[in-house]
Amino acid sequence: MIEVLPGILAQDATELREKLFFPGFWQPGMTAHVDILDGTMFGATCFCDAAAIAAVPTSPSGLPTIELHCMVQNPMSIIEQWKSIVPETIRAIVHAEIERPIAPILDQIRELELETGVALCPRTSPDILGDLPQLPDRVLIMGVEPGASGQTFLSEPILAKIRRTRSLYHSLTIAVDGGMNMETAPSAVSAGANAFIATHAIWSEKRPHDAYQHLTHSTPLPGIHKI
Repeated sequence: MIEVLPGILAQDATELREKLFFPGFWQPGMTAHVDILDGTMFGATCFCDAAAIAAVPTSPSGLPTIELHCMVQNPMSIIEQWKSIVPETIRAIVHAEIERPIAPILDQIRELELETGVALCPRTSPDILGDLPQLPDRVLIMGVEPGASGQTFLSEPILAKIRRTRSLYHSLTIAVDGGMNMETAPSAVSAGANAFIATHAIWSEKRPHDAYQHLTHSTPLPGIHKI
């Protein structure tokens, strides 16, 4: 089963709400991948205040389940806010490159009854996951340098990294984020990924729902799960 997660990189409250409540887009079983950037890790920033969602008086179709991709040095206050305000939050991913021990952060995420994830920048080896007392629920391999949507997939070095990760951790969920589209996703899956994030490939299109459906149903991915 291959999981396709639409990514959301919002620049203001309006964009965050528009994408999370996009009419007719979100269907049962879909998970939104929400980027969290505050400038402390990769320079870039985005809008990530969960209160903007709570301010919506009604939800015509409900929210999808949500995973947070925390590209920040101090993720817990943000994760706690989302968990408190948005019950659809199911997972929090933090970066291995954070400037503090990551294992206690993962424990805090588990205490919130959320799934855990560890993101790896292109330069970071998956071998470091073996140093953790407990593996996360998934690893997120960055196919580009974090910070901006629409970048070109870094190709073979990332594919080799996916293969290495799969060889080390046979049952771990491996997701790929960055540069994923109809041309690049099949190679990531063939290398061993079983999930990927599509941001620019969906939201840059005039009809995001059609783009998602086309990506999900038409991409020749081995064993893809059709939602």
